[in-house]
Amino acid sequence: MAYLELKKVTKEFGKLAALEEVSLAVEKGEILGIVGPNGSGKTTLINVISGYYRPTGGAIFFHGKKISGHRPDKISARGIVRTFQSNVLYEGATVVESMLISSYQQYRTGHWQSFFKTRAWKEDHERVVGRAIELIKLFELLNDTFLPAQGLSHGFQRLLGIAMAMTANPSVLLLDEPTTGMNHEEAMFVVDKIKMLNEQGLTVILIEHNMKVLMNVATRVAVLSFGNKIAEGRPEEVMNNQEVIEAYLGTEML
Repeated sequence: MAYLELKKVTKEFGKLAALEEVSLAVEKGEILGIVGPNGSGKTTLINVISGYYRPTGGAIFFHGKKISGHRPDKISARGIVRTFQSNVLYEGATVVESMLISSYQQYRTGHWQSFFKTRAWKEDHERVVGRAIELIKLFELLNDTFLPAQGLSHGFQRLLGIAMAMTANPSVLLLDEPTTGMNHEEAMFVVDKIKMLNEQGLTVILIEHNMKVLMNVATRVAVLSFGNKIAEGRPEEVMNNQEVIEAYLGTEML
């Protein structure tokens, strides 16, 4: 049984099929890259897995239990967390405030305990803050802890987005083009962090347009074209697939 499995998942918008009977089996601890030309259904796939879209057909299973059709917060609580293509930041919040806002679901104590600042809440709060600071250090944002998040460079805003997702302690992380707008050095920094998180046991599904990034980080790649999966396998195998070259890289790349 696969860790996370998509069985003939279809998503239609009116008469347009953004995904058409896509099946994928994601193994625990792997980094699966999802590639394809613009409009191929990559982000739709992430939206369906994370619950932001309800599939028109097919089903998604996590730990053998059906999760398709569940709300995003319920899927996140099960351990599947996603980032977005654009930088999603809280207006006016500093880096550490952004991390703490993202951590709200990690509190084990209730609202009344928070209101009265009980001993249990203080211990809970210390644990949550400690985890937030640990992630800030991990993503090398410590010097920016008390700076407005919206004042960070684009690359560091993207890093903060991943760090914010990690406050939920996911077992599966869905990354939607995390290196968009980054230079090579910034992109490779993100690759190193993804690899490190993966080595700690995190399963990653990664949408990525940067082929150098993909070849450096993915253990397996699936290719979408017009909502259909046209190839799947090791990165070097997929990139040499004739259909992939024509659909994604372009015949001029031959």
